[in-house]
Amino acid sequence: MMSDRLDNGVKRRIDGAGDGWAAAHRALGPGHQMNDVDAIFGFEAFGANTGDKLFLEYEPDHYENKLKVVRQHAVIAMFDRKASANAAFGDNNRRSFSFYLHMCRVIASAQSCPPRFFFCIGGQQPPWQLLEVDIWAGEHIKGRDTVIETTAPADWRRIWDVLGLASLRKQLRQSLGAGR
Repeated sequence: MMSDRLDNGVKRRIDGAGDGWAAAHRALGPGHQMNDVDAIFGFEAFGANTGDKLFLEYEPDHYENKLKVVRQHAVIAMFDRKASANAAFGDNNRRSFSFYLHMCRVIASAQSCPPRFFFCIGGQQPPWQLLEVDIWAGEHIKGRDTVIETTAPADWRRIWDVLGLASLRKQLRQSLGAGR
């Protein structure tokens, strides 16, 4: 029988399917929680399941509350997976893109630091290009593009440091009082 957890302690995806980028993100380990939220947003906002393309990386409050329903969470970043920059910034994506930025701004009002928004460009295997978008202006932040070349957790951790996502996670963890 296969374990319900990967070697690093992260829950294995039950159906064995999913996005290649998200699977590589799981390799970061249990300190980097992420959830795909596009099915929820898709049904609520667009009347369709957009499936395995929108992800929120988040930080929960104290781990003593792990099995409780009422908890606090902070969102580090939202990642929208697209096949190309043209698909990300094109007219066909304007409705969902504007909704996602709106969600980032709403979340920003409820936590100590605003979340970040990235388009993650590429297919099921690396390389993946991360294009950051200013959540207030809706504009691509030029000069901060980053490429994830491998699925190696050490490479991802380095990129999360360079992008400032690791320090943002730490700030949000402290604001939640999450003692670890």
